[in-house]
Amino acid sequence: MSARIARRVGLAAMLLFGAGTASQAQTTVGDSLWQLGRTDEARLAYERAIGDDRNAVRANFRLAQLLAWHSNVDSALVLLRSARHRLPDDPDLLFTEATYLSWAKRWPEALVRYDSIIAAHPDFDYVRNARARTLSWAGRLAEARAGYDEILRHAPADRDAGIGRAQVSAWSGDLNGAAQRYEALLADDPGDPRVLMGLASVRSWLGRPATALRLLDRAEARAKGDADVATVRKAVRESSAPSVDATQYYSDDTDGNVNRWRVANARAFAGNARGTFTAGTLEATDPRRDSRRIMLEGTVAAPVGIVMLTGALGVRQLSPSWRAPAGEPVTPDRSVITWRAGVSGTLAPRLTGSLTFSHWPFDEIASLLGGRLDITQEDASLEWRMASKGSVALGASHLAFSDHNARSGGTVRVTQPLAHGFSVGAFAIGFGYAEKKSLYFSPAAFRAAEATAGWSRETPAWSAGISGGYGRQRVTSGQPIQEQWHLDARAAVRLSATLRLELFGGRSTSAAASAVGAYRYDLLGLTLRYRRP
Repeated sequence: MSARIARRVGLAAMLLFGAGTASQAQTTVGDSLWQLGRTDEARLAYERAIGDDRNAVRANFRLAQLLAWHSNVDSALVLLRSARHRLPDDPDLLFTEATYLSWAKRWPEALVRYDSIIAAHPDFDYVRNARARTLSWAGRLAEARAGYDEILRHAPADRDAGIGRAQVSAWSGDLNGAAQRYEALLADDPGDPRVLMGLASVRSWLGRPATALRLLDRAEARAKGDADVATVRKAVRESSAPSVDATQYYSDDTDGNVNRWRVANARAFAGNARGTFTAGTLEATDPRRDSRRIMLEGTVAAPVGIVMLTGALGVRQLSPSWRAPAGEPVTPDRSVITWRAGVSGTLAPRLTGSLTFSHWPFDEIASLLGGRLDITQEDASLEWRMASKGSVALGASHLAFSDHNARSGGTVRVTQPLAHGFSVGAFAIGFGYAEKKSLYFSPAAFRAAEATAGWSRETPAWSAGISGGYGRQRVTSGQPIQEQWHLDARAAVRLSATLRLELFGGRSTSAAASAVGAYRYDLLGLTLRYRRP
């Protein structure tokens, strides 16, 4: 007989015979009804047992289970405290209390209970697994990883630890590493629903919803009607459901440039490939002219091996003299073919990178619509996700202009999430142009840095967020250092199961925020999004 079985036998004896006769009798009745699945009647018997003996261990324990299963965790914890009054050091009661505390997100208290059990029973790996799982729920991923690794060092076949370790890899951003761990677990048991659900989530996050749904079909074959499988399936279907959104933007700057965008996007998956069709108009006004741009673009993104390939092709019709008064000089319309090609993927655990090449007309404001300027752009980026859930993102870009000018630059952004939806960070940017041009903002050496902070909250019914930064900028070498700041806010509300409305806006005093280097740039927008259920 194992130590755990022997301990449970001893506990059962104490639970059954440690109370008075009346309470014991009602507990026995409750147990019989519990075994038959008549839990409502069992609950009444257990309540009568507690009426006879407030600290009746088994009755309190069973009632606590019923309450916890119905999400009444706080009341369940009260009952467990009554049971522990009689058996304060019992590991089963401590373990159950720690479990419920973790469900209530009272993670420090749960960890104290787990530690006390481990100190007395260091061979209880199921407790070590629960402790590591609680650390992962609390966002302490590095400690959770170390806890699972310790179990796997002396018990490599422990599936709970293997599954937990794969989950921590996924939550840490190492999606490919998590997939490898899940696949290794499937080699031993190809139908394990827990592993199939974990791998399905990872495949979905990697942009492979069709693969994820096939994995969930396998999980359903083993665990028919399982609520967790249904929950993961719902999340995969929602993330890949067809959607359409329409957005109206308005922007202006202190140089008198006013822009009004209307953009519509339609997105859908075909297997693991995602297609997006975009159509939009831009009405751009400055003190001298009204201009218009019409654009159409189709984009396809598809996973190939361990990378995601993206391609886009479109056309923009530019009308620089749209609504020009009679007698004014007219700049001819022109059409420009636009394209974009990119590749992204995981380079190492928690390190992702991307390369993008694109071609588009420089048409951000009215004066540029008639400038007959096109740009070929090359971008490279790296993002490292830290074990603390923070991230460091680096970007580099090179733009070649059809007027023989060129711009090169880079950015760095550091973000660290805090509790309750808050975050802090820093942002720096630097770029320079080969030549100074009067038509657009083209400094020889622009430099800026900001300290940033933000807050966000998301619920099923609404979401909101605000972020901002304050820092310094130098427009070019030899110029004085100036202050700069930005503030952005958004709020969204779910109008129905399929409709979502979002309002967003912001203000920036960075010279780089505007194509002409204006000292203030404002943006306001409204998006209505439909997503098929």
